[in-house]
Amino acid sequence: MSTVTVEHPSIGAVKGVDGDGVYQFFGVQYATLQDRLAEAQVKSRYESPVDATSHGPSSFSPPNGYHNEMLFIQQSMPKPSTVHLDLDCLNLNITVPKGQHGVDLAKQKLPVFVWIHGGGFVVGANSWPHYDHARIVKLAHDNGVPVIGVEISYRLGFPGMLTSEELRQKGYKPNSGLRDQQAALRWVRQHIAGFGGDPDKVTVIGESAGAVATTLHLYSKEPLFHRAIATGGSCLLVPVITPADQEGTYQQVLSILDLENLDVDQRIQKLLTLPMDEIIAKLPPSVAFLPTVDGDVVPVEPTFAGVADQSDQSMPGKQWVDALMIGNSEFDASVLGFMLGHLKPGIGNKFPASIRSSLATTPDIAETLLEAYGFGDSGLDDETAFIRFLEFVNDVSFLGATTCFARGWPASSSSSSSKIFTFFFNEPNPWPGAYQGRATHVLDVVFLFQNHNHNLPPAQRAAAEAFGLDLMRFVAGQQPWPGYTREKRTAKVFGPSKGEKVTARVVEDAEALETGRGKSILQIAEKVGFDRLNETVGRFRMGL
Repeated sequence: MSTVTVEHPSIGAVKGVDGDGVYQFFGVQYATLQDRLAEAQVKSRYESPVDATSHGPSSFSPPNGYHNEMLFIQQSMPKPSTVHLDLDCLNLNITVPKGQHGVDLAKQKLPVFVWIHGGGFVVGANSWPHYDHARIVKLAHDNGVPVIGVEISYRLGFPGMLTSEELRQKGYKPNSGLRDQQAALRWVRQHIAGFGGDPDKVTVIGESAGAVATTLHLYSKEPLFHRAIATGGSCLLVPVITPADQEGTYQQVLSILDLENLDVDQRIQKLLTLPMDEIIAKLPPSVAFLPTVDGDVVPVEPTFAGVADQSDQSMPGKQWVDALMIGNSEFDASVLGFMLGHLKPGIGNKFPASIRSSLATTPDIAETLLEAYGFGDSGLDDETAFIRFLEFVNDVSFLGATTCFARGWPASSSSSSSKIFTFFFNEPNPWPGAYQGRATHVLDVVFLFQNHNHNLPPAQRAAAEAFGLDLMRFVAGQQPWPGYTREKRTAKVFGPSKGEKVTARVVEDAEALETGRGKSILQIAEKVGFDRLNETVGRFRMGL
């Protein structure tokens, strides 16, 4: 391993890795924690030299997280050797292209993107190899779009999202994982110039739960970044929990950890000191750790109607962010195929019954919906019916969110002044697995970061480069394709590429069939609203 040492004006000497066309600085601590539930404090002082030649510790998470991620992708990479710590887990990786100034990085002033990984707020790490930024940063530089990439870690699961009235009374704020991300963004604003970045040109990119977080940060009154990209998710993807409902989760945790009979101070002390690996082993996947409506980081519960309403004032980011790019994959709901298998037995009968119950006041719409998704047939086998259910969820949770964000973003009269860009990722997964041939969840990440290119067919390898470069052009402040406007709902469609032919095109209507999405859900939503359709998904998942 070749190394490089740079002199950062506020941090001091930082030793990193001298790679192929890039310098990489791993595991740079961006914040400190007094205890595992405390609010992150942005780090400002460092002991020089800082050794940034290897990945830093990650937040504790279930041990099968990486394996499951590889199952979603349907193509494996070697599992990284990761250290898990509860206090020293807040760090970031920085990837800088080699430029004309050599190691005098501060002379550069390049656009920056900050990557927020997915994983349901429970798993994930900035050390996972398919997230590595070396290839996309080098590709962008080689094509005249020099940018800097930053990968952040944040607290997951119980340390990241647990809250309760008694914790709040003791000074522990909700949404620690989201607050970690905001601390990382403040660190970037303060220190990225010393690595050659422009603190006034920072784009956040999030996928899945990372896209949930990215769009939740748009509710901040504080301008945290310049641009944003959300792919494979948004704040409309998962429920944001009320404090009252979080009490139920808290009581679950206390019961599972056998802490119910202790007094408040003893309970909290145990939550702070019990070995994290013991806690992880005891907490089942059914315990959900999700963001909380706290009146601060998450001031309101996002709704499809609110996001789609241009007059709604609850999301300040609509005004302070320069531009938003949002997109979805043709079968993002594939991820739920691994999570909701318990719903499969008898779903051909149970799902129609649930829809008719949920939409009982509009029976004609219920029947239209069932017919549109192929549930008009009797005797559907479980596998076929389950796929059709997932396609309905995909259209509500992913297509619906993209549509509502595009409709509700500040209107522009021309593409040259547009603040919203939409895309549809339709590249088929080329690898054997449950969903080969579909544009699966996380495949957009594979194409973006170029780390599986050697396993892709030639056309898709070229398509991955084109997709990655388009997103990097957006990071650089460019318009990679015409934006969505009042007059023309323009979008970019990526794929499907086959054989030697790369397929990517701009379509003039993001709500037309040319995107590779059906129109039925949009027509149905015009009558009952996406929020009500989203409720039908939730009711069915609860067995109603």
